[in-house]
Amino acid sequence: MPNQPAESNAPAVRPTAAAGHYGPLVSIGLPVYNGARYLRQTLDSLLGQEYSNLELILSDNASTDSTAVICREYAARDARVRYYRLRRNVGAVQNFRHVFRQAHGPYFMWAAFDDLRDPLYVSACVTALEARPDAVACCTGLRLIDEDGQPVDEAAWTHGIRPVGRSAWQRVQAIAQATYWYDFYALTRTQQLAQTRLPLPVWGYDVVVLLELCLRGPVLLVPQPLFAYRVFTHKTQQDLARGLESGQVAGAVPVSWGRMILEMTRSIWRAPLPTATKLRLTLPFLWEFCGRNAVVSSFIQAEGAAAVRRALTERAYGRSLILLGIAGLGSSQYLRRRIVAKLRKELRIT
Repeated sequence: MPNQPAESNAPAVRPTAAAGHYGPLVSIGLPVYNGARYLRQTLDSLLGQEYSNLELILSDNASTDSTAVICREYAARDARVRYYRLRRNVGAVQNFRHVFRQAHGPYFMWAAFDDLRDPLYVSACVTALEARPDAVACCTGLRLIDEDGQPVDEAAWTHGIRPVGRSAWQRVQAIAQATYWYDFYALTRTQQLAQTRLPLPVWGYDVVVLLELCLRGPVLLVPQPLFAYRVFTHKTQQDLARGLESGQVAGAVPVSWGRMILEMTRSIWRAPLPTATKLRLTLPFLWEFCGRNAVVSSFIQAEGAAAVRRALTERAYGRSLILLGIAGLGSSQYLRRRIVAKLRKELRIT
């Protein structure tokens, strides 16, 4: 892991659960940058959980609005809140890693500063996970809200497929078929999440983490809509990518579906599964994600074959990099034969 960002305003004591708490400690990590518009409502929803044995870790990425004032206010009045203010903007990726490193509980979830959770969210997820020791995470039904908190027509967001299949392939397939991935924000087992690479400085880091987690065990679904996910229809991919980079390094995390696919493929090969299983998962995943998923396929085509060729020359990514070439199967038959030949050669020495 990279060095921990500089921090300040951390309390000297750990949180104390309110009277009547039950169950294991749940850690909630909330990274935030200039989130004043929604932050109070989000904090109220998290601290108003029926399940009170939790800690809320706030990491302010050197915000320039009133985020710091709000965070200090909540930390002063609720001992379960731990507040960190980073001395400089280290980007969203490092901030997500930072809050995870501060967690104490056996259960952990990331929270966005603009989403909302029903008071029963944590208790429902903990109950489900306690009953299924083999499960790595639990999510709930969700509802979509817009910038003003109004309901969103879900018909336009139907491709947010939940990775709750019984087998590893069913979960991988669900991720490959989706175009929205909400369950990065599920409640997870801290120990299992720690075995992933955590957020990486790459476009689609949340999908990469979710895939790695799903390869380690089942994900449970509580059907009640206890999670309100806020959508911003006007934001572009470039807008979202800008938030991932450090304020010191412009353009450090570009939009690159090719690199995202590469890292997802590497995730499969890092999973604690037999080699034969990894091989059986890899090719169908790439076919589903790069070929049959119309939205992803259109982005790959827009990036062009040059992105694939560049990826194939980057030796630092090792043999798993060759797998990215499958994304170019829509190209010429000649290129397809060359890529598949390279793939087979590399997999024989895995």
